[in-house]
Amino acid sequence: MGAAPTGAIFVTTLPSGADVWLDGTYIGRSPVVVDALAVGAHHLTLTRTGWTPEDLAVAVAPAQTQTTSVVLVRDGSSPSAGSGTIAVHSADKVDGVTIDGESVAAAKDGTIPVSAGTHDVTIAAAQGKQTRTVTVYPQTRTDVVLGTDAAPRTIVIAPADDYLPASAFHLDGTRLGVHYGGHEVVAHLGTTIYTIDGHATAYDAPPTLIRNRVYLPLELLTMLTVHDKK
Repeated sequence: MGAAPTGAIFVTTLPSGADVWLDGTYIGRSPVVVDALAVGAHHLTLTRTGWTPEDLAVAVAPAQTQTTSVVLVRDGSSPSAGSGTIAVHSADKVDGVTIDGESVAAAKDGTIPVSAGTHDVTIAAAQGKQTRTVTVYPQTRTDVVLGTDAAPRTIVIAPADDYLPASAFHLDGTRLGVHYGGHEVVAHLGTTIYTIDGHATAYDAPPTLIRNRVYLPLELLTMLTVHDKK
């Protein structure tokens, strides 16, 4: 008699790093893949400090991977609970950073710890001094890139793999293709024009490689994941 059929579950969350329990057993932090599961109904529990826990049922089919994407909701009882970090990127030397009017210094990994919530970030560099309003989520890093164009500005980008499964995007040379949430996106490194479902759209930042990770405008990532299951 052959082995019983099995399937798999691929769990992603926005933001990533949620603790995942399957049928009462802790399996790790999102994104995570669980294979060799019995076919049929299973129960997932997702938790993360500062965010409302999520409970949901998933059905595993034979020889298939069930993708479950969940957009977590911040805990309404403490919308700014916890802390996150800000990382500043610039092609030129950054002379100083102030957050909410106070001078700050980055840690060895380049991040600046801050409380969760909205902050005014001022960056002084060769292009001049710029201030932008940045939202930081608990246990999440927010990246701010200083532009180098004639009219410099800062923009907020985020790692694509924190929001999308690895199978949803592919970089071929300078060409980036994204298929997710019913959308098809084509863009190129160094270019701020994105073709979304056949229509050209301009964003503040091009696709960017930082330490071999693809970063995209947070606005675009939010648009792609807005209809993910809750």
